[in-house]
Amino acid sequence: MSTRSLSALARRALASCVMALGCAAIAPAAQAAGNELTIAYPVDVPSWDPTAGTWPAVQSIYKAVFDSPLMINDKLEITPRLIQSWKWLDDKNTRLDIVLRSGVTFQDGSKLTTEDFKYTFFERPKTDKKLVINSTFTNKLSDIEIKSPTEAVMDFKNPTPTAPDWLAFMTAFILPKAYVEKVGTDGFLAHPIGAGPYKLVSYERGSRAVLEAYDGYWGPKPAIKRVVFNFVPDTSARVAMLESGRADVAVQIPVRDAERLKNDSKLVSKVYPYTQIFIVQMPSYVTALQNVHVRRAMQMAINKQALSRAFFANTAKPISVLALPGTPAYVTDADVKYDPKAAMAELAKAGYSPGKPLEIPFLSANGSTPGDYDMARAIVQMWAQIGIKADLQEVTLAKYMELSHSSKLPGPMLYSWDNATADPEIFAGYILNPALPFSAWKQPELADTFKQLSALPQAQRIAGYQAIEKKASEDAWSIPLIQSVTTIAYKKTLNVNTYPTGYIMPQEYSWKK
Repeated sequence: MSTRSLSALARRALASCVMALGCAAIAPAAQAAGNELTIAYPVDVPSWDPTAGTWPAVQSIYKAVFDSPLMINDKLEITPRLIQSWKWLDDKNTRLDIVLRSGVTFQDGSKLTTEDFKYTFFERPKTDKKLVINSTFTNKLSDIEIKSPTEAVMDFKNPTPTAPDWLAFMTAFILPKAYVEKVGTDGFLAHPIGAGPYKLVSYERGSRAVLEAYDGYWGPKPAIKRVVFNFVPDTSARVAMLESGRADVAVQIPVRDAERLKNDSKLVSKVYPYTQIFIVQMPSYVTALQNVHVRRAMQMAINKQALSRAFFANTAKPISVLALPGTPAYVTDADVKYDPKAAMAELAKAGYSPGKPLEIPFLSANGSTPGDYDMARAIVQMWAQIGIKADLQEVTLAKYMELSHSSKLPGPMLYSWDNATADPEIFAGYILNPALPFSAWKQPELADTFKQLSALPQAQRIAGYQAIEKKASEDAWSIPLIQSVTTIAYKKTLNVNTYPTGYIMPQEYSWKK
């Protein structure tokens, strides 16, 4: 055989090898072995410090790596997790006794104790005021008394009946005190460890996070040992990854695609309502929005049922208050009707009309939840009909948080507000409380109102929130739109549990045998 023939043979062999490697690179997750799962996910984590912000879309990843003190189950009940029991020591809800599960370890093998609990919720936030856990917990606490390595008492400055809810919700993740102090904040962010079922083994910002099962996890060991979250902001790309086999699961895909995929014999596709509402945040410090007639006009010009029909297959339920239908504080007699004529009349009282339009920025994320940007564009068209010229601007959720928490939003923002607890304090009480960074509506007197509500018996507390919700709806302090729906599609050979909270829990998934 000639040298030239050998060369050609070598090239063919090399090409075959490259093709094989390429096929392996784009092949579906290692389903045959049951060891790997690939998820097409809409957003990256803004930070690997889970106490630094309230980012609903990444809670599933945080729960996989860090676990959580308490958990909200598929019936929206609070259940034990890292905390195995809890009880109020007084009838004013100011002293909460918690007992940690014994034998829990962080992913470096160190024991999780009440020292870590106190460090996370009380000590560390006091040295870093930028951490959002200050707003959810630390600013409310006077101390955390350690009684033993597994028992502590949280002492609150004022009645805080929703403390157990927050221990199951956002920012409530216990960090390893010794490790963080040893490596520093930057070191922790570069190599985070938690007490969850999976440990982070590889991370490429904006691309993917690779998790592997932690053998020392206190609870049931994950059936799938390796999970790859691919961060794919483009909704159509997430769908394409699933259909081509490059992903085993795709979440937050457009409803129209989720409905279409129901006809695919190899896939399971679901569309279901969950504990999130779409709202238009109204920053009160924006001059135009200080006029009640402008806000009312904006609210009445939005056809919520049309939004549900166009983008959510009519499954998203229109709402007029800042609460979920069926929850204790939901108000049924505060229905704001779609009425473009009345909206135009309201806008005229503020001096605007189609011939003299109000020009204002309007912000929205794109693809963080199904239909968000499409819905924002539709709202722009609805407002245009009455004389509001909205300049739609796409922003990331991280950028929105930055603008909102610093009171620098330039105009209204379409936002999906998550409240897995369904308690009204974490809806109206946070959306409208001027003392908190989450609120765009800064009406000073509301701070005392919410503080007083927390001290009331449950029935009076709920009634108080209902009254605020009705007033907020009447004057459009925030514009409730619809109860959100979420979507998930996955291979039929995969066992998947879904939650009304919208959580993705790969630690509970398994491949069918």
